[in-house]
Amino acid sequence: MTAYDRLRFGGPTTRQTWVDRPREEFLTPVPPIWPLTTERLVLRPFESEDGEAFVEAWADEAWTSMLLTRPMNRAEVVEMMRRRTTPGSGEVVGLAVVHDGEVVGDVMLHLQGTGLSEAEIGWTMLPQHGGRGYATEAAAALIRLGFEHYGLRRVVANLDARNERSAALCERLGMRREVHRLGDFWSKGRWTDSYEYALLAEEWRAAQA
Repeated sequence: MTAYDRLRFGGPTTRQTWVDRPREEFLTPVPPIWPLTTERLVLRPFESEDGEAFVEAWADEAWTSMLLTRPMNRAEVVEMMRRRTTPGSGEVVGLAVVHDGEVVGDVMLHLQGTGLSEAEIGWTMLPQHGGRGYATEAAAALIRLGFEHYGLRRVVANLDARNERSAALCERLGMRREVHRLGDFWSKGRWTDSYEYALLAEEWRAAQA
């Protein structure tokens, strides 16, 4: 049934019946019960006031040098946080990382691939809270969420090849470096290399045993 037929006779189109409705029913992720907690951290959905915690860091060219986007001013950070607090389709899971009531960073899990069976993971820790293992602890919790709650088969991380700290974090998480792309990403005035790390569900489960 075409859209024209639907207008003439009523009822759903073929796409609505066989694509849109099944996708909505079976591929709309069910959110976990928030927050997630670890030994030291609370991972929770963003709140509008969280933006203030990130303003100084996002204005720092050194801190943003390994990120995909340029430095941002206060208004841009506030707008970014507003977007993050807006409910979406559930395919992007963005969480504030909180320690003792203070926001120390954020983590992200982007569901993708066939049947939303894969995800890309990302993290940022505010500079004043670096070196304390928060990123490793938060990312490990998010990987567990991906495999146990969302039933993922594979989690990947993409990063600037110069980002040695994130590469080391990936390896602490048990991820394998699968790809080293040469000069593939234009970042802040230059072509940069990138790494892709990956972890399969069976590898993660074997490491938990």
